[in-house]
Amino acid sequence: MFASSHRPHCFSHWPASPPCSARQIKPNNRSSGSQQRLRVKDFQRRSSKRSRTVFLNIRRTAFVARNDKIVYEWYAADWTRTKPHGTASLAKAIVGGLSLAVAMTDGQIALDDSAARFIPEWRDDPQKSKIKIRHLGSHTGGIEDAEAEGPRGEKIPHDKLTGWKGDFWKRLDVPNDPFTLARDKAPVVFAPGAKLAYSNPGIGLLTYAVTAAIKDGPQRDVRMLLRERVMRPIGVPDREWSCGYGKTFNVDGLPLVCSWGGGNYSALAAASIGRLMLHEGDWDGRQILSLQAVRQTTCSAGMRGDCGMGWWTNAAGRYAGLPRDAYWGAGAGDQLLLVVPSLNLIMVRNGQTIEPLPGEPPVPQDDVFTKYHDYRARVLFEPLVAAIEAHETASP
Repeated sequence: MFASSHRPHCFSHWPASPPCSARQIKPNNRSSGSQQRLRVKDFQRRSSKRSRTVFLNIRRTAFVARNDKIVYEWYAADWTRTKPHGTASLAKAIVGGLSLAVAMTDGQIALDDSAARFIPEWRDDPQKSKIKIRHLGSHTGGIEDAEAEGPRGEKIPHDKLTGWKGDFWKRLDVPNDPFTLARDKAPVVFAPGAKLAYSNPGIGLLTYAVTAAIKDGPQRDVRMLLRERVMRPIGVPDREWSCGYGKTFNVDGLPLVCSWGGGNYSALAAASIGRLMLHEGDWDGRQILSLQAVRQTTCSAGMRGDCGMGWWTNAAGRYAGLPRDAYWGAGAGDQLLLVVPSLNLIMVRNGQTIEPLPGEPPVPQDDVFTKYHDYRARVLFEPLVAAIEAHETASP
């Protein structure tokens, strides 16, 4: 956990980083919120006005840790470091990917396992029987997403969708629950591994497989698994996080918890997960997750798009200003957890959707990267890294 706001802001029991000089960064035109020193070279001066608006005038939460020490945090009125915030699809990483890492640590599941090993309904299906765990976690399994577009390419709101896609988001009781729909109704629209296509049902089926893998263990669902094997061991109180929309679906004897959304995590809770992953499963000398499980879930799965398991990565070097070992989880409204191991950097951001300012060109809608990641990388990730690297260069 983290120290009180009345003491130097560091993760308790973490080694303190040596002091270094830097200008204090203050949220522009904000009188409320916690203001701490960001130990990087003048983020305000070296980044664009848009970057400062995105990060500093966040309206909700902003948090940066470097070298195992909190170096900047700010919270809007009515928000604190311990108040849970909705994470939307960031849950794919910190629920879906993280629970997979625990099961992999225990040797209960592997990336090259056939998903049909855990989903018996798929064993005789000529398409679904070819899907592997790594396909489901990296959005390359071919399972159609529960989304649709209107005649002008606009996204149709979930409450306006029809058929199995509309029911998926309603989280109805079994057998019309989202897991059964993803398993039995969502079609395969391309051969596994052929391309990257974002899939909420695919992540749900990843967690279906994980739940089947752990069903005979002491924690039978991923909520209990995360609580007992990760969150409590790293000191995160139960009140600072929740997952799965607070609901469990009992499908064919499996207690299934949603992992594509429905999470709420405090800034400290999300950052603590980031710290655990940055240190490859080690928490102050205790190996919570195996090094191999962390690497296999947060690094490129070797598929198109170079995604991890619920995590996004820069393994292909798409973003020149971001180290290739960077990975992040992301949800609607730009709820973000960024981890950069080579810089010993963790960033949590909760707020409103990052959108172009008036006069700026619209965000391209070509694919999942142009649609969601390119703009946030340009106005937030890369400027933060550039400021850190500038500080490193200036330091004696």
